[in-house]
Amino acid sequence: MGRKLEELIENLSIWQTGDYGDVDSPSPRDLAITELRTMGPQAVPALIERLDGLLAATAGHRERVDSVQAAWTAWYEESDRLSDEHGPGVDVERHRTIPSDSLPQRSVEDTNYRDPYDLKQGIIEALRQLGDQRAAPVLTAALSDRTCVPAAARALCDIYADRAVPALLEAVTLIDHNTNRSIVFDPLLAALRHYGVSMAQARERFESETSPQGRVRLMHLMTQLPDDGAGRPSESQIRDSLIFLALDDKDNTGRWQAVGALNKIDGCTAERDMFSDWDAPPPADVVRSAIALAAHGKPLGHDRELTSRLRRIRHTAPAARAVEAMLLQDSPEPDAQELRLALRLALGVHTSELDDPLRFARALHRLSSHPQVRDSALLALRRTCWDLLFPQMVQVDEARRREARTIFDAIATPHEHTRFADYTASRSFWNKLRQRFKRG
Repeated sequence: MGRKLEELIENLSIWQTGDYGDVDSPSPRDLAITELRTMGPQAVPALIERLDGLLAATAGHRERVDSVQAAWTAWYEESDRLSDEHGPGVDVERHRTIPSDSLPQRSVEDTNYRDPYDLKQGIIEALRQLGDQRAAPVLTAALSDRTCVPAAARALCDIYADRAVPALLEAVTLIDHNTNRSIVFDPLLAALRHYGVSMAQARERFESETSPQGRVRLMHLMTQLPDDGAGRPSESQIRDSLIFLALDDKDNTGRWQAVGALNKIDGCTAERDMFSDWDAPPPADVVRSAIALAAHGKPLGHDRELTSRLRRIRHTAPAARAVEAMLLQDSPEPDAQELRLALRLALGVHTSELDDPLRFARALHRLSSHPQVRDSALLALRRTCWDLLFPQMVQVDEARRREARTIFDAIATPHEHTRFADYTASRSFWNKLRQRFKRG
């Protein structure tokens, strides 16, 4: 590759004009493409080779980062589980199956990696304008890189590729169809229509998709395609996926879109101004559905992440209501898997979010006689007794005080008796201190 050609390819990354106020002024990318067109077909192999290398480098980076992240995610999940089992503040290292010193670290190369998406998009645009059929395979491959999807989709409308349809359908699962729709999703939809993608093809791809986001995005695609007799799946088929997305505490926009879609599926007409409480967790009924899903290993391959998301919000009011509702359910044969997860989440429920802490304690006590969840119920009751039972045991109301004491006596070990003595001593100290300030 000659130096001149190398410079032209590098300039494809610069799409801004020198004078941002003059939209008609050509950018370095525009000028480079003009020169590349004068070179003719001999420029195409160099562009293909460069783009292919960039795509491979990006894919390799993401694969390595994902591998490191997967190891750390498993370590955090085990940390959460061991903390729940042994209590906060306990050194859980000796209980680990994933030793902390075994965790992989990102390489310096991956830490400092900067995605050259401007250059990739510039090369794709150059290939599109050159219109050389030899670019079809690399343009199809570019659909696997989410930053290249819109540009590659536009290019494939001008350069036909035999394997475009499967790659276009796969690309649907990679991009958000709501954010910057006209820039991101519409070019992909135009390409799908250009290649005559049918409802049957989209539905077949939907049935094979396992990721919650991918299923929701493919469902949206099918609302944009004409019905060819295959029929669109019922929206209830993405309910599990929407519940998973509704628990995403890192994406407020996606969370509330998922909650809105669930309300529509369930026929809920209640309106909620999500912008007034943007960071709020999802409603209790959604949290309860999420507990039931995760307890049964759903969504497939994503249940551990859903459990982690539930654990991160278990201190909130909706989680407290959801957990309590599951513990209070009156069924001759309650679902033991759901109860176990609800009892694990109960370890982090804040009593300030409960309408009646004694009712919650009563439910835990009842479950402590359930043969399949007895140990989990006792653990939850003993672990939370400082906030749950102790305040009730010193209540003015005699009936509540007596009931709390009865529950405590039934489950308490010497350790809990010591903790209650510490609680009453602490309470007495603060009462005396308050009295002193009142007299002063």
